[in-house]
Amino acid sequence: MPLVSILITGGGSGIGAALASELAGRGCRVLVSGRRESALDAVASASERITSCAGDVTVPSHRAALTAALSELPGPRAIFHGAGYFQTGLLNKLSDQDWRGSFETNVEARWALSRDCERLLHGGRVLFIGSDAGANPRAGAAAYSIAQAASETLRRALQAEWADSGIAVAGFKPGLVDTDIVRGFMRLSTEEFPARPAYESYVSSGQIVGPDVIARFAAWLLLDVQARRFTETDWDIRDEEHHTEWCDGPLYSEPE
Repeated sequence: MPLVSILITGGGSGIGAALASELAGRGCRVLVSGRRESALDAVASASERITSCAGDVTVPSHRAALTAALSELPGPRAIFHGAGYFQTGLLNKLSDQDWRGSFETNVEARWALSRDCERLLHGGRVLFIGSDAGANPRAGAAAYSIAQAASETLRRALQAEWADSGIAVAGFKPGLVDTDIVRGFMRLSTEEFPARPAYESYVSSGQIVGPDVIARFAAWLLLDVQARRFTETDWDIRDEEHHTEWCDGPLYSEPE
C-alpha cells in the first residue's frame, strides 16, 4: 500500500518546503514542521493537503505535538528528517552550547522523533537527509561533520533494529544544494570558515542544485522505490544509475 501521510521536519523553506509541495502534488497528506510559523503558513497555503505545526524539533513538547498530529492522519505514514543545523567554528573555539546545537537537531531530535512515532509507522518509511560532511570533515565545520556521522550511524542502527518491523529506513546524500544554510556559510570569511573555498569550487563548477531537484528525488524514494531496495541502497543523488527513473535530464547544468 503506498504512503498516504508524511511528516517533514525543516518544512518551512529549502528542501523541506519543496518536498511538501511535490508530495502534495502527488496526492499525499503532508505535515510540515519548523520554527518559523509564517514560513510554514506560506508552505501550507499552497495546498489543502498540507498542514503545519510550528515549533522547535529539539523541544520534547513540540515532538509530542508532531506525534499527535501525525497520528490523526491516515496511514501508511512516513517521516522525512529534513531539519538540520550547520554549526561553524573551529573545534578548539566552540562553546559548549554551539557544540550541543549540532547534536540536538541533527541527531537527538531525529532519534527521539523516530522513537516517539514508531507505533505510527507500520508499513511506512523514515528517510534521513545525509551529507558528505560526515565522512569528510572540513576545518571550521567539524562539529557539523561529527553530528552528521552520528546521524548516519543512527540511521543504520534504526535499519538494523527495525528490519523486521515493517518500517523501511533509508538515507540519501543530496550533494550541495542552494538553501538558506548554504548561502549563510558561503557569506562567511575564510577566517570564520576556512573550508569556504572548497565549497566555492563546487559552485563554480556547477555542482549545485535547487531544492526542487532534491524534492523530486526524495519523493521518488518515498513513493516509488520498492521497500527492500529503499533500505538496502546507500542513496546518493549524484549516482547516475538511477537518474533515468526520476530525473528529466542532467543533474547539473553547465557552469556559465
